[in-house]
Amino acid sequence: MWLFIKVSLNFKMKTLGIFTVKYFCFYQGQYYTYGGFGSYLNEIRKYFEKTILVAHVDEGKKPPSGFYKVDLGKDLSVVHLPPAYHPIKLVFSLPLMIYKSLSVISQMDIVHARMPDYTGVIGAFLCKLKRIPVFCQIIDDWFVLANSISPMRSFGLGIIMKLYLYIYDFTERLAAKNTLVFAQGRTAFLKHKHNADVHMTISTAHTKEEVIKPSPRFKNGTKRILNVGRLNGVKNQALILRVLKALRDEGEDWVFDHIGEGNQRESLEKLTSELGLEKHVNFHGKVAYGDDLWKFFDQADVFVLSSRSEGTPKVILEALARGLPVVASSVSGVPDTIIHEERGLLFEDNDANQLLSCLQRMYRDSKLREKCQFQGQGFAYENSIEMQTQWTVDIVQKKFKKL
Repeated sequence: MWLFIKVSLNFKMKTLGIFTVKYFCFYQGQYYTYGGFGSYLNEIRKYFEKTILVAHVDEGKKPPSGFYKVDLGKDLSVVHLPPAYHPIKLVFSLPLMIYKSLSVISQMDIVHARMPDYTGVIGAFLCKLKRIPVFCQIIDDWFVLANSISPMRSFGLGIIMKLYLYIYDFTERLAAKNTLVFAQGRTAFLKHKHNADVHMTISTAHTKEEVIKPSPRFKNGTKRILNVGRLNGVKNQALILRVLKALRDEGEDWVFDHIGEGNQRESLEKLTSELGLEKHVNFHGKVAYGDDLWKFFDQADVFVLSSRSEGTPKVILEALARGLPVVASSVSGVPDTIIHEERGLLFEDNDANQLLSCLQRMYRDSKLREKCQFQGQGFAYENSIEMQTQWTVDIVQKKFKKL
């Protein structure tokens, strides 16, 4: 359990700057974003008189499904960087991103640079140039991701993607060197531990109020799997589909609900059809963070994380917060959140047989399941956004109190 010390709001660094990859839509005078970033933003800004957010903004675009409104208030302003959804577009946007960042960074007393992304890297480098205190948050390790990509992927384009990620990794290491770093996951922690003041942390976005008492699962005949995340190769939802097919072939009534979007939706829908699972798989797309999302957690029987690479995914904590049993791949920072047979069950990366076995065990062993639910709930409460933010700000204050 973390030891927390109440942070005085008289922190002398009055203006916080945040450089983030998180995308926003600006539509009819309102800002919208997705995921748990809004919860983090609302919590961290309580500790500062003013917050300046530097983010990629789609101006005039109607927010897609799953986006929600962000209340600016008088203490929050947003600097619009050009939207850059593709790496090539991002590279061409770098000069404008640097120019707009330079124009505002002198107004900041301290900066939070969020990575992996060039937005956070730019923020960290500019802080070093301008001698502005900066702390970095590394939420994933793109060096691990680069190593996992086959050079022959997409007819040789894998080589270009690997090179892009390796170049980014080099710049991240330079940007984070000799700074205060909050690393989400053991791989990110180990990568920076010798060159920075590193603290390992867990990604979180749920509030204390959103942590609920665990309720019984597997009450009905149909057993419901939930996965929340981008539809891409790293998240590896194809593994869940193959295991769902095996479960149903054994005569067991399982279904799969997915929340999120991604570039592999079409191919995964095709795989669903090829496996004859159309009636047992639901791709719901993006769902707004909050009650609409919690409804899916509360109706599911088990949450499955099938990723091949992760930091410390906040979606696992969200599942634990709602008392949902978790089965997850034992990759990167996942074992720092899910202790096997304590808060959930772990299986080896991309191992369909182990995932199938874990699902059946979670269903059949009620004592183990209830133990995981209750221990997971306690862990989720200790790592709510309020507790994590207070711990983070306390470390930041101690680090820079003499400046």
